[in-house]
Amino acid sequence: MTRTVRRVSLALAAALAGALAAGCPLPQPLAEVARTPDGGSVSTPILLPDTASPGGTVVYVTRDCAAGAQLTLSVQGEDFDTAESVEARWFVNYQESNTGYRGSTIATPSSDPSNPGRTIQPFTFVAYEAGATMPLDAIDVVDLVISNNFLSLADPTQPFQRAAPPPYVTQSYRWVFQYLDATDQRSRCP
Repeated sequence: MTRTVRRVSLALAAALAGALAAGCPLPQPLAEVARTPDGGSVSTPILLPDTASPGGTVVYVTRDCAAGAQLTLSVQGEDFDTAESVEARWFVNYQESNTGYRGSTIATPSSDPSNPGRTIQPFTFVAYEAGATMPLDAIDVVDLVISNNFLSLADPTQPFQRAAPPPYVTQSYRWVFQYLDATDQRSRCP
């Protein structure tokens, strides 16, 4: 009888251990840290999607707003190495043949060295001028790309003007503007 109780206890303990192990994933490397060839680390700046304005990645815009369509785009960044420079680059309708590069700014760190937040200067996107009508279901794509070490703007490495040398990386946030008829309930004039 004691053996049966002991076997049942061991079986229950094994089942409990298996259940606990399944619910407790193994530790993963931090996304914000990449290793350099010499064993050092590089802090990777990130964008915080919850801070994006307008929120979401698809923005529905009425295709014939009387005053035109002009939107202010913004998102906050974060970098745990508060002493390094972080660059933010804006692109409209990026393609390899025409990058749509619209400029860059430095994502400024907080005055508090323990605060990893980075302020990225907002970008004013002018979709179309007043009186213009966008084709039905037309789209525009605006990308914000950040890195703490971009390749030169003249470097031909793809993705052109968005690439970083190893071990550095880039991160991007993308807004897709879809133009709809005024009768579509999702559309709005900014």
